[in-house]
Amino acid sequence: MLLDEGPTPLYHQLKSILETKIRSQEFKDKERFPSEAELCEQFSVSRITVRQALSELQKAGLIYRDRGKGTFVTEGAGVKRPVLKGSIKDLMAAGEGTRIKVLSYEDVPAPQEFSKSVKIAKSERMYRLEFVRRVPSGPQGYSLIYFPSHLGKMIFRDEFKETTEIISFVEDKLRVKARGAHQSIDVGAADDFAAKYLSVKPGTPLLLIRRVYYTVEGSLMFMAKTYYRPDRFKYEIELTRT
Repeated sequence: MLLDEGPTPLYHQLKSILETKIRSQEFKDKERFPSEAELCEQFSVSRITVRQALSELQKAGLIYRDRGKGTFVTEGAGVKRPVLKGSIKDLMAAGEGTRIKVLSYEDVPAPQEFSKSVKIAKSERMYRLEFVRRVPSGPQGYSLIYFPSHLGKMIFRDEFKETTEIISFVEDKLRVKARGAHQSIDVGAADDFAAKYLSVKPGTPLLLIRRVYYTVEGSLMFMAKTYYRPDRFKYEIELTRT
């Protein structure tokens, strides 16, 4: 199959074709995905094009890579999910009026819970920032921020102030703007740490938000995992017909 040599980048065309095959369940859940070499031959494109397309599919959570075994279709990827879009500016504005208290900053093993959206080796290490976000009524969120090693080495704990806005802070460090973020919202139970710092009992249901931020070049900026008290965090989205 040959792609169109028009204005739309080849990797984007390939990504759209493969996404359609996943959504239609031509590629089924947990099924092994075609290799880079197979896709290159099938679509007559370069390995760079294929890798860019696969990277986009992985960011969208449609495929995941199991080191040493290959690439597979994510379970449930064939189910069409609504895509709710916002802006980085909105995320930055959401933290206005809050204060953070840093609890720790240390070199740790990379968290594998993000591996479906980010290529992370099991041996990889990252720098983890742990803090509590507070509003006037008390603790609102308990956050774990993971910086790639090259960025983490540029950061010192005492650089974080009560009013530090993490996205802007990282943009200044890297001297590059955030292009966007992939966000997932779920319900989680408070572990001992979240319970302690959010002043709730262990096992209390909390709002769990994970975000992976990317630069304009598409490289990883940082990853964030935050537990929010639902009585102190309100998430609003305005929907319009397009």
